Amino acid sequence: MPTPQDVVSFFISNGTAAHPNAGIIAGNGYSWTTDTCTGSTVCKGGNGGMFGDGGAGFNGGNGGAAGWFGNGGAGGAGVEAGNGGRGGRGGLIAGNGGAGGAGGEAFAQGTKGGNGGAAGMFGNGGKGGAGGVLAGEAEVDSSGGQGGNGGSGGLYLGSGGNAGAGGNAIPIGATGGNGGHGGNTGLMSVWGYGGAGGAGGASTNGGNGGNGGSGGLLSVFANGGAGGVGGTSPTYGDIGDHGGNGGHGGTGGLWLGNGGAGGTGGFGGGDGGNGGSVGLLSVFGKGGNGGNGGVGQTGLPGTSESLTTVDGGPGGDGGPGGKGGHGGNGSFVFGSGGDGGQGGQGGQGGQGGNGRYPGNVAIGDGAPGGTGGAGGNGGPGGASGGAAGAGRYLFFIAANGTNGISGAGGNGGNGGVGKWGGYTTDPDGNGGLGGYGGRGGNGGVGGAGAAGGRGGTGGTGGPGGQGGANGDGGDGGAGGDGGTGGQGGTGGGDGGNGGWGAAAGAGGTGFTGGKGGNGGSGGDGGQGGQGSGDGGSGGGWGSGGWGGSAWPGGTGGSGGTNGSSGNNGAPGPAATAAAVSDNVVEVKSVAAQANSTAAATPAQTLASMWSDLSRQLTYIFFNRTPTLSPQWYNQSSAGTIRVDANGVSNNGYAVTYGVSQQPTHGTVTWDATGKYTYTPYSTLVTPGITDRFTITVDNGTAADLPGALGMLQNALHTLAVRLGLAKPDTVEREIVVTVNGTGYYGNRANKVWWVKQSYQNCTLMATAMAVGQVTGTKPTEEEMVYLAKTTASVAYPGRRMYLDEDIAKGVAVKDAVQLMNTNPDWGVTASTKRYGVYDDAGNRITGATAADAQIALSDLEAALAAGNATMVTINSAIVWSTQPGYRSSATPNYTDGNHEAVVIAVDIPNGKVYFNDSGPGYGQDMAVPIGAFLNGWQSNDYELTIVKANPTTT
Repeated sequence: MPTPQDVVSFFISNGTAAHPNAGIIAGNGYSWTTDTCTGSTVCKGGNGGMFGDGGAGFNGGNGGAAGWFGNGGAGGAGVEAGNGGRGGRGGLIAGNGGAGGAGGEAFAQGTKGGNGGAAGMFGNGGKGGAGGVLAGEAEVDSSGGQGGNGGSGGLYLGSGGNAGAGGNAIPIGATGGNGGHGGNTGLMSVWGYGGAGGAGGASTNGGNGGNGGSGGLLSVFANGGAGGVGGTSPTYGDIGDHGGNGGHGGTGGLWLGNGGAGGTGGFGGGDGGNGGSVGLLSVFGKGGNGGNGGVGQTGLPGTSESLTTVDGGPGGDGGPGGKGGHGGNGSFVFGSGGDGGQGGQGGQGGQGGNGRYPGNVAIGDGAPGGTGGAGGNGGPGGASGGAAGAGRYLFFIAANGTNGISGAGGNGGNGGVGKWGGYTTDPDGNGGLGGYGGRGGNGGVGGAGAAGGRGGTGGTGGPGGQGGANGDGGDGGAGGDGGTGGQGGTGGGDGGNGGWGAAAGAGGTGFTGGKGGNGGSGGDGGQGGQGSGDGGSGGGWGSGGWGGSAWPGGTGGSGGTNGSSGNNGAPGPAATAAAVSDNVVEVKSVAAQANSTAAATPAQTLASMWSDLSRQLTYIFFNRTPTLSPQWYNQSSAGTIRVDANGVSNNGYAVTYGVSQQPTHGTVTWDATGKYTYTPYSTLVTPGITDRFTITVDNGTAADLPGALGMLQNALHTLAVRLGLAKPDTVEREIVVTVNGTGYYGNRANKVWWVKQSYQNCTLMATAMAVGQVTGTKPTEEEMVYLAKTTASVAYPGRRMYLDEDIAKGVAVKDAVQLMNTNPDWGVTASTKRYGVYDDAGNRITGATAADAQIALSDLEAALAAGNATMVTINSAIVWSTQPGYRSSATPNYTDGNHEAVVIAVDIPNGKVYFNDSGPGYGQDMAVPIGAFLNGWQSNDYELTIVKANPTTT
């Protein structure tokens, strides 16, 4: 006979290990744990009630399903060689699907990640689980596990789940797992987004990215999901295509919505995925952009065939770049085509192997030094960029995307370095010939219309070996010649520049010094591509080697000859008639145009009007974010550094440039072309500094309309951005600049302001030392104690700053700053900064990062360079433990910021920070390794107080 409790629990209860399913009306399904699902048992999560969530599976078990309202449970991660569990279904009426579990590690074939659970009527699909890692030494045709697919979104409302990434495959020769496919929106979804495809796994051959999820078959509005990125192959490889292909973007909703972007091809020449198109009956939407092709692999570095071989081996050729994906088609009622992806650059040729030293001999002549191996040739650029997708406004106003450009050829690898000729101790023996430098590799051929790669630099020649007292020194090895620039691609691609010749080796010492080697010649520039591409510049010459020195009474060797410069490449031939007809829609003779100027003007004006309207509509509803590719230049003698933003609008309008975050230790100016000039403060030109500022590139300002039209434009564009149809107008990039200098900041002579504290008052004594350093008058300890004991605390309202000398409760840094800023006799201004994230009440939200450490150190250096005093909050045990006289307590504290000291100098080249520390007796001019200082300073988020003398007034 069931008890009343049994009856109630049948309807309302949470699942348990004994009874995983919840009560049929309300309750959550049971989630398994390591304690309840032991060994390799596969445990399925319990189902929820009508109102309740499904439980999580374990050891590859599926997640439990929800009832009417609730979220599905997560699938469990697979055990060894086991697949991940599927996510549980969301509530039939409302609720999200559960996430799929990751596949377990395997040693024969990678395991699959679990699929995400589907939603019911309203909700989002669950995320697919990651594919399992393939470990060990499996067969070469094995692969990492496939990522799980994202769950589908709600029938009427909701987004598809993102897919899981493919698993990595560790064995050489294996293939990374393919990424899962993103989840689709519901069949009749009114609103939702397709899930993103999963990235391919990394291995010798990268796995393919998964396709993005699409809008449901009868969906009203949906943006297709982005295709997953192709898996990467190793940095160095052979000439094949080993990168995974990017996944294709998902299709937009039947009536409304954009296609998803294609995934980028993986490193190693993977092809970019195609952008998704809009739905079959679309009245509004943009095609997705094609993914860029992956960069080709770098050729393998040259190696010697055996340990007994002194010559370096040739570098391998770079791999080909991947093709760009095609742009998707947009709506012909109101839409824009997607842009084609760019072809990937060819991989750089491998570095030629360096020659080896042949060793010394006691009898006879020294052996020749090893010759450097030739650099590998650069790989060909991606054969083609992706084709643009088509789009229209009102069926006749063209709004096609932009074709992607092909990839440039890869740069040739540098030649290997020649080694010294062998030494001999035989009095009559001659020194060995220096090894010749290897030739630089040739640049790769550019893709259609793209530039060829730069030729590699030749390797330097090795010095000649030392001869005996009566023998000749060995001749220096010749410098390697530069490689030839790659040919420009058909369609007007420029030829690549030739590589530089290398310097030759000096002659060896002997009774007659060895002759210096001849410098390498520059490589010839590459020929321009068909279509009148410009030829590349020839490479510069290498210098000849110095003649060898002579033993007393002997004759020095003669110097070598400089190499010759390379020849400039020939321009490419003009395009053939067939090529012109393939690429030009309409050609009119100049004379015909001149005779019909009056008649053509109205048509041209009308075409321009439609073009402007198309461009404006595309900006409002389907804008693409601008991109930038910053290029840094070497600093000038005045310390200024130029950075070119190289912004690209991606929407047909001109870009505008700005700065959203100014530099801290200098100024920055810029012009309309995106050329930024950073100038450090004068006090930092000599020591140098690392600084940063944030630049902005905007592609919307030039598109702005005036007056009421502008207000309508802004409202519609803002709505399109919020709906995910258009992308923001602005992109930001932090620019880090480093002004090189001596690396020395401050003045150790300020050690004269050191004082030893008598009580628990390190902050007061640091304050006294800082005030003395910047004003020349140091307050006494008695004065500091009196002021603190008679001044109200701002850090602890309602009490004095300092209670008593005999109470181990020091003064807060905030109070010390208050003392300095309010005491008119001192004439100083102090400010404190911590580099974590804090709320208004001073409570810590997140701690300082490694990047914050560099910023804090730069601020400290700049303050010292400006002649200011700097107080830091440190952990005393960490900092003092670097000193010979330190004796630790039995229970040291290595975590808290518990001590205040003054930094008087920072010596970067020697890795030292110098303190005036009132705590220990050895604290005057105390030298601490910079690593230990940063470690101890981190304890209080690099708290830094800067003390400045006030300007004198008349």
